[in-house]
Amino acid sequence: MKKITSITAAAAALVLSASTVCAYNFPQPDWGALLNERTAMVKATDFELYAEASPDKAVYYGAKFEPKAGAYIGMTADTSESFKPLGSYLTYIESFSQLDLYYPANEMVRSDDSAVMVGWTVNSLDDVNYDAVRTTCQNLNAYNKKIFFRFANEMNCSQLGDEPDRYVEIFRNVANIAHEYPNLAVVWSPNDMGALDRPFEYYYPGDEYVDWVGVSCYTEKKFQNSSNTSESDSIYFMTGDYSWTTNKLKPLMDFMAKNNIQKPVMISEGGVARYNETGESYTGWHEPRLENMLWNTIMKYPQIKMINYFNVHFDGFVGEQFSISDYPESVDIFNKAASSGAYLRSADDSPKFVFKNANDAGVLTADGAGIVKLYTLAYFANKPEVTVTYRLDGNWFHSSNQIPYTCNMDINSIADGQHTLTIATDTTSKDYTFTKLGNSMTFGDASALPEPSKDSGISVLYNGTPITFEQPPVIVEERTLVPLRAIFEAMNAKVDWNGDTKTVTATRGDTTVSLTINDKIIYKNGKKSAELDVPAQLVGDYTMIPVRAIAEAFGSDVQWIQDTKTVVITE
Repeated sequence: MKKITSITAAAAALVLSASTVCAYNFPQPDWGALLNERTAMVKATDFELYAEASPDKAVYYGAKFEPKAGAYIGMTADTSESFKPLGSYLTYIESFSQLDLYYPANEMVRSDDSAVMVGWTVNSLDDVNYDAVRTTCQNLNAYNKKIFFRFANEMNCSQLGDEPDRYVEIFRNVANIAHEYPNLAVVWSPNDMGALDRPFEYYYPGDEYVDWVGVSCYTEKKFQNSSNTSESDSIYFMTGDYSWTTNKLKPLMDFMAKNNIQKPVMISEGGVARYNETGESYTGWHEPRLENMLWNTIMKYPQIKMINYFNVHFDGFVGEQFSISDYPESVDIFNKAASSGAYLRSADDSPKFVFKNANDAGVLTADGAGIVKLYTLAYFANKPEVTVTYRLDGNWFHSSNQIPYTCNMDINSIADGQHTLTIATDTTSKDYTFTKLGNSMTFGDASALPEPSKDSGISVLYNGTPITFEQPPVIVEERTLVPLRAIFEAMNAKVDWNGDTKTVTATRGDTTVSLTINDKIIYKNGKKSAELDVPAQLVGDYTMIPVRAIAEAFGSDVQWIQDTKTVVITE
C-alpha cells in the first residue's frame, strides 16, 4: 500500500522571517498589530441560533462541481472503510513520476460514487514538469469522476513560497492545462496558519485560474509539539485553548472577503489532534473540537462545500496524530455529523437541509412529529464546552451540554402567535422573536407563513371523480400542492411515512415514488426521477406535495383548467 504523506499543520507553525534565505525580500510584519488582530479573532464570542432551512437558501457561486446546497464530507481513501458512504475521497500524487493514483485509491475511485480530492505534493518548484502535469491530468480525467485537482498546496509555509511571483506563474500554467479536461476542477489551497510573514495575497493566482479555494486546517493542542508554549504563540497560531476550526478559518475568510473572492471553499485536508507520538491521549480536548469542525464550521461559513478528514497515523512521526479510527467516540462523532442531512455522501447527493442563522432561515415547517430542529453555535474563549439553555417566553424548555447544542422544538405544543425564544449560558443570553402558525414558524417575516385554513378554490378530479380534501389544495410559487395521503389513496397507492427521515413513500403495482419534506428531489423506484420547482412541505398538519409531479410519476396525465381552477388527472 502506498504510504500517504502530506505537509501537516506542524510545518505551518514555522515562523519564516525576513532573514530567511530566499530570492524574495519579504517585508517584516508589524508583530504587535498582528498579535492584536489574532487576539481579537480567538477572543471573539460566537453565540447564534441556527435552524435547518430549505436547501434552496444555500450559498451558491456556480463554480465547477459546486453542489447547489450541502457540503461533501470526505476521508482519506485508504482509511475510509468505517465511514462510508462518503461524498469525497482524499488521496495524493506524491511526485512527478507517479502520474496516476495508486492502489487502493485508484480502485475505490473507479468503483465508488464519490468525488475525489487529489493533492499533488510538490517539494520544489524546480521539480515542475508540464509534460508530467498533462499526462497526469489525462489519467485523472479518464476516471470520469468529479476530480478536485489541488496543486502545490501549503505554499505559504514551505519553500514553494520562497518566490511568490514564480509560484503564481507556475500555478497558472498548471491550471490552464487542468482546465482543458472536463472532469477536473482546480483548487488553490494554502495552509490556514502559514508563516506569519507570508500572507495569502502573495500567492493567489487570480479568479480565472481557481475554481475552488481550499485550505489545510489542522487543530493542534501543542505548538510545535511543545508543552511550554507562550500565550502569544498560542494566539498567533491558534493552538491549544484557541485551537478550533472556526477560529483557524478566520484569516482565510477575511482574506477572501477583503478581496471579494466569490468561490466555494473546502477544507482540502484537516483534522483534530487525537494523541501524540508518546501515546498521550487527548480525550476531553479532542471531542468538542471535532464536533466544532464537523458542525459549527458549516453553520458559521456556509460557503464551505467540502470537508476532508485526514485520518492517517504516521509511524515514527514526532508530533501529534489525527487518526480517529481506533477511537469509537470520534468515529461516532464523525458518522453522526455525516448522517445529519446537511452533508453529501455521494458525488451527486442532495442535502435535506442547510444551516441558516434563525433570523434568515425563512419559514420552518415541522416534521411529522411536529418537531423543528434548532441549534446554537456557542464559542467562548477558554471554555471548551458550555451548557446552552433554551427558554420559551421566559420558561425553561430544553438544555444541551454538547456541540451542536440541538433543541427539538415541538411546535404542536405552542399556541399560534408571536413568542420569544431565549438561548442562554451561565454568563450570556440572547433573545429571538418568532411567529408560529399551524405547523410552521418563522423568526423572520411573519407574512411569509402559509395560511392553512384558507380555501384556494382549487378542485381536483381523478378519472372524473372529485377528490375530497380535509386541507384544501394551496398554490405555492405558482405550483398546486395537495395533501399527499388523499391524492395517493385516490390513486390506489399504499402510503408509508418515515418520521426520522421525513420521507413519504407511495407504492402502486411495481412503481414506488418517494420524496422528503423540504427536498426538491423526487425518486422513482429508487432513482432520481425529477427535481421539483417547489419541495414537499407541511401546511397546517398536512404534508403537501406538487400534484403534477406526483401524478406524472405514476404515469397519469395532468391538465389544468384555468376557468374553473380544476386539476384534471386521468390514467
